[in-house]
Amino acid sequence: MSSVLKSQNHHKLFGLWQKLYRSLSQCKKGFITVEMALIAPIIIMMILSSADIVSYLTAHQKISRAAYTISNLITQMDEGLTESKISDMMLSIGEVSKPFNMLSDGKATVTAIIGIGTDGAAPDSYQVAWQRCYGTGTVTRVKNFGAAGSLVATADIPADMIATTAQILIVTEVIYNYTPVLGFLALDRQIEYLSYFRPRLGSIAVITDDAVSTSSC
Repeated sequence: MSSVLKSQNHHKLFGLWQKLYRSLSQCKKGFITVEMALIAPIIIMMILSSADIVSYLTAHQKISRAAYTISNLITQMDEGLTESKISDMMLSIGEVSKPFNMLSDGKATVTAIIGIGTDGAAPDSYQVAWQRCYGTGTVTRVKNFGAAGSLVATADIPADMIATTAQILIVTEVIYNYTPVLGFLALDRQIEYLSYFRPRLGSIAVITDDAVSTSSC
């Protein structure tokens, strides 16, 4: 008799578990809450990461524009290039780079490279005619052409931009130490752009001293 009762109790208990399972499996309440709890961290990470991506892409656009702008301005000058004009044009780097602070977090170097040799012949070598800088940031350079008088390897000049004897090539290096907005992504912390321009109106091989402080490097 006791075994029969035990069997009946087991059947009843099993039946209760079946009913409970069916009721839970058919219940839709709480699903959205659970799904949001699982998905919310991913959505938040995506939103936070997008802030860094937008800032990073904007910084690239600004720094590349700064390199282009200063080279373009200088190469539109004629042979009356003075220290005051160079200083004024250098200020455009800071303006174009805003809201990123190129003055304290970066450095721009404008180098005039000239072909050395016999007129009418291919240059024997390339040399830095002059160099001016903007910004006080500590940067690691990919290219460093050196101070005035330094020799420049032909390999450091793009083949389609090589200057002939007595011609000038303006090379602008702009480097910015980028700080992410939130730091959720492993982004390059140094952004660098180079631009190469030839003068349109004159050789601008010399900068005339007009008692204005030199934008030294």
